Amino acid sequence: MKKFFFLFFLISLNTFSQKTKPIYGTLIDSISPVLDANILNKSSKIGTNSNTKGEFKIYAKIGDTIVFSSIQHQTKEFIVSERSFVSFNFKINLKLKTYELDEFELKKHNLLGVLALDVSQVKNGENEINAVTLGLPNAGIPKLKPIDRKIYTASTSNGLVPLDLILNTLNGTIKNLKNQKKIIEDNEDVEELYSEYKFNLGTDFKIGKEDEYRFLYFCRSDSTFIIERSKNKFEFINFMKNKAIEFNKIKNE
Repeated sequence: MKKFFFLFFLISLNTFSQKTKPIYGTLIDSISPVLDANILNKSSKIGTNSNTKGEFKIYAKIGDTIVFSSIQHQTKEFIVSERSFVSFNFKINLKLKTYELDEFELKKHNLLGVLALDVSQVKNGENEINAVTLGLPNAGIPKLKPIDRKIYTASTSNGLVPLDLILNTLNGTIKNLKNQKKIIEDNEDVEELYSEYKFNLGTDFKIGKEDEYRFLYFCRSDSTFIIERSKNKFEFINFMKNKAIEFNKIKNE
């Protein structure tokens, strides 16, 4: 009997290994590789994540559905075929996610109360030792992001006549890159806000769970956001409380 079960196990294992194979690929968007994205085989319920280069490996068989998802990207499903196992690095393109708010009319309102949040953790930058204070070469010069490097490359040319700038302006490349830059920066700001204030959205700002990201994009779309973000934490919290009152008023109307 034991031999029979052992033989059955070997046959089952061999059959599984013949049907299930590893798929190697890379997740990318219009700007760069997509790192730390969620990758799930819906059929086997087995998942993984892309690495810092956007690369991934997941086991599947023909007909399985692979789901690729990321906070900043639209979810994409992929049906596994025989061709999926041929390449050792096929590419999956994800689209950047955008959030649009409905049109609305802002009305005057009165603010009441003071938000009781701890702002004592704001650090004082005095006596800080870093590359700038030490006077090191190139200290303080910000490192260009991938999208900024693309814009710089598209608008810079050697010689007296800036041909790349002229051509890329005419064909819309620079305009498209700047639009992508805005989407990326908006997403980065919103993720930073969510990480910092996710525990206060419901308790202090009275924002419903389903509206959290919508509210944060609402804050980011304000023309004074950059200025308000540069102020101290207490002032920025009051700005967000202001926006929460506006947001909830618009939603209720």
